Amino acid sequence: MRRIILILICLAFIESSFACINEYRTLLTGEVVYTDPSSGKVWNREIDTLELRNKSDELLAAYKRSDSLEYYSDYAAALIYLGEYQKAKKIYEQIEKLSPSLYTTASNLGTIYELIGKPDSALIWIKKSIKLNPKSHKGSEWIHIKILEFKLSKSQDIQNSILGLDFGKDKIPSNPNNYNLEELQNHIWHQLRERTTFVKPENEIVGNIYFDLGNILAQTRDVQTALESFEVAKEYGFESDLMTQRIAEFEKLALKAKPNQLKKDAKDFIKDNFKILFWSGLLIFFGFIFMFIRLVKKKIKKRTHNKT
Repeated sequence: MRRIILILICLAFIESSFACINEYRTLLTGEVVYTDPSSGKVWNREIDTLELRNKSDELLAAYKRSDSLEYYSDYAAALIYLGEYQKAKKIYEQIEKLSPSLYTTASNLGTIYELIGKPDSALIWIKKSIKLNPKSHKGSEWIHIKILEFKLSKSQDIQNSILGLDFGKDKIPSNPNNYNLEELQNHIWHQLRERTTFVKPENEIVGNIYFDLGNILAQTRDVQTALESFEVAKEYGFESDLMTQRIAEFEKLALKAKPNQLKKDAKDFIKDNFKILFWSGLLIFFGFIFMFIRLVKKKIKKRTHNKT
């Protein structure tokens, strides 16, 4: 009996794990909606150093066999991920001499120069890469330009948007310049995914951009998603009075969804697992009846034995 009950409980969890997960979320208007939740944190690439080292060895061997610059370029790209910036830089400089004006060479040299602390050289190469391929990185490389220009600026005001974006100064963000928020969100998401592969907390520039992302997500998604972005902005060391005000306001709005979420979770669990719960309850009920009958029989048998 115990085994059957355990199997049924396991089945209930397995069945529920395949269901679509939805949550109550709060919009900036205060309206509570039931929707598929978004994430406010960009998940960066996980680098398996051993696997990448093996891959780089294979690429180098392939280059030596074929003299193909594509293999040599990919080998240098692997070295960047492995943190061997100077070695990768020399390879791309060789490739530039052999085959000038390749987009990959310009783009990766720009990244290398930034990683080794030379934003002026990085800016030259990134601008060149955009001329060679304006649609690179889904058209988001303008963000890379803005970051490098900020690094080179004499008055680095980290409190204002590095990307030059304006979402108002009130507790509730707005869109006074009528940005295409969905496109802007996709551009920032793509750039953060690339950047946070190399740049870990703390880094105020990344935090500043996460603040922009949170202001966008508050308008395109919900306040809970925006709060996730603001939290990552803080992890990266970014602080501002405006972000503090918006966090406080969004947390108040988010509270509206919690009572509804608890009720809906309970209803959904019962609805999604009704059959399992019904049969489990029925088996447990009959289990108690069975145990009760056994106890009664034992008592009757004991009394009969005592009389004899």
